[in-house]
Amino acid sequence: MRDFPPEFAAHINGEATTLCWGWKLIRTDGAVFGFTEHDQDLIVGGITYQAASGFSPSDIDSRLGFALDNSSVQGLLSSDVITDGDIRAGKYDSAVVEITRVNWMQPNVSGLIWAGKLGEIKINDGHFEAELVGHAAVLERATGRVFARGCDASFGDSRCGLNADDFPNSKACPRTYEACQSQFDNAVNFRGFPYMIGEDAAHAAPRENDNKDGASRY
Repeated sequence: MRDFPPEFAAHINGEATTLCWGWKLIRTDGAVFGFTEHDQDLIVGGITYQAASGFSPSDIDSRLGFALDNSSVQGLLSSDVITDGDIRAGKYDSAVVEITRVNWMQPNVSGLIWAGKLGEIKINDGHFEAELVGHAAVLERATGRVFARGCDASFGDSRCGLNADDFPNSKACPRTYEACQSQFDNAVNFRGFPYMIGEDAAHAAPRENDNKDGASRY
C-alpha cells in the first residue's frame, strides 16, 4: 500500500474528491517543468503546473486507480514549453518524471503516484510520445559480465574481433576456448574463463592415488 501524506490520504478516503493529474519533468540540465490536465494553472510544491498544456498520459485509466506501472505520455509540441528542437537535441533524454494526483482545490495537498524517467521519445506531425521507464526497469538491465567457461561474445562483434563474413560456418562456433584457439586462431579475444573451476571439481572426491598433503589438486 502506498504511503501517502496524511492530508492527501484523508482527501481520497472522503466522500467526494477534487483530483486532477499533474506531471513534473526534471531535465538533466536542471530545468523543471510542470503540467496539469486541470483548466487552470496550479502551484504544487513551488512549481507552476501549466494548465491545458496538451500533455497527457496515454495509458492511465480510472480503472487502474493508483496502480500505475511503466506507461507512456503524449503531448503537443509547444514552442514555449516543449519544442521539437529541444527533443531532437536530447535535452529531455533521461529526464526524471514525477506523476502526481493533486487536489485542485488545495494544490498543496497531493500524492506521488509514479516516478521514473523518460525513455524513447517519438515525434510525429507536431506531437510527441515518450516512454515512461520505471525505476524497476533498472533491475532488468544486464550489467557486468557472467563468469562462465564459455565465451559470451557474439561471433563477429567488436569483442570477438573477427569478421563473420570471413567464416561461412560461424554459426557453428561452439564458444569454447579450444575452438577459438584452433579453429579461429583468436584465443587472445576469447571472452570466457576456460580454467574456472566448475561444479565437477567442487563435488569431486579424493582419488586413490592422490598425494594427500593438503596441496592444490590443480
